[in-house]
Amino acid sequence: MRPLTSVAGIRDPYAKRILSNLLGMDPFRVYRTTPAALARLTRGLSARQLRVTTPERAWSIAQILHHLADSEIVMGYRYRKALAESGTDLQPFDEKLWARHLRYAGSDPRSKLALFAALRSDHIAMLSRLTPGEWRRFGVHAERGKETVERMMQMLSGHDLNHRRQIAELRAAALKKGRA
Repeated sequence: MRPLTSVAGIRDPYAKRILSNLLGMDPFRVYRTTPAALARLTRGLSARQLRVTTPERAWSIAQILHHLADSEIVMGYRYRKALAESGTDLQPFDEKLWARHLRYAGSDPRSKLALFAALRSDHIAMLSRLTPGEWRRFGVHAERGKETVERMMQMLSGHDLNHRRQIAELRAAALKKGRA
């Protein structure tokens, strides 16, 4: 897959911000490497360290891992809808409501990381088999409009990078707090 070179033609502010994380990068490579990156970023952290927050980061690593697992569930459904029923409606979800009502703060971060990795592995296998025409199948997102399967994967890859950076910052804060 070719690197993303510009976000100039993207009107939706969220999509533009998320996709800008990928400029110059191969989105599918980011997509494939995120599970291992998350495992490295969380390796050696205690249960307490996985729950550290900072003034800049309201969510802990544990909460982010739960969010990533839920996002993977949602995107897996969207991929399948677009591939099987191209042109189908795609519903957004409110991550803040999901975090509160699905109790992200109390979830088991190790099990959420395992769930994320298993789902992502399945999605990598599915996407790896797509033809060029299948990558162009699409759904119509209620907020962002038409999104091809390729764009959905690019969005999730940019989303991955965003959260990988947050987890790296939280890891550094947790390790620093442990030394204080």
